[in-house]
Amino acid sequence: MLFAGSQAYAQVVVGAGYLHVIENTKGNDGKAIGDPDHMNGFYLGGGYNFHLGEHFGFTPGLYFHMLFQGKNMTDGGNFGGIMVSGAASYHYTEVALNIPLNFNFKTSIGDNVNFFAYAGPTIQYGVMARSTATAAFSIAGIHRSGGESYNHYGKDGDGNPFNILLGGGVGIGVGDIKFNVGYEHSLLNISKVEGQKMGRHYIKAGVIFSF
Repeated sequence: MLFAGSQAYAQVVVGAGYLHVIENTKGNDGKAIGDPDHMNGFYLGGGYNFHLGEHFGFTPGLYFHMLFQGKNMTDGGNFGGIMVSGAASYHYTEVALNIPLNFNFKTSIGDNVNFFAYAGPTIQYGVMARSTATAAFSIAGIHRSGGESYNHYGKDGDGNPFNILLGGGVGIGVGDIKFNVGYEHSLLNISKVEGQKMGRHYIKAGVIFSF
């Protein structure tokens, strides 16, 4: 009954695509702490597009994203005739659920081709964020190695799993297939470290199928 009188009907939509995230950390004085972090990943999900007339709609949905980051470092040399080498690696993996609440506009630009734009908030909850650091070294043929895993959303973690994003995007639809690009930025501080504020910029590119 929510859309009674608006000639609304629901259309199932599913989508997937590439995701790039830029993460910035600042102090309470607003100055940047370190360089921005870059992460890559993908998103996948779906929703219902409620048509609110000829050109407008409202699309609530549910999708998840996965983000990855990895760094590897190696070094070594000959010191006094003794061969010394070392290697270290850092890997980060994140999974989050997202609930977008987007309003959209669509207009025809050709035979079975249309342009569309959308905007709105997204409620985000981090399910898992874990980093793993490993190190290994070798001295004169003697090898040693070790590693440690850290849960950023754990009891003593440094990450806030709850966030709200705001953004939008544009795209071109051909029949029931749509290609879109979008941008969102975080509104909340996702760091629990005192004196530190962390925010993100999300850049997306993907494909949407309507049924």
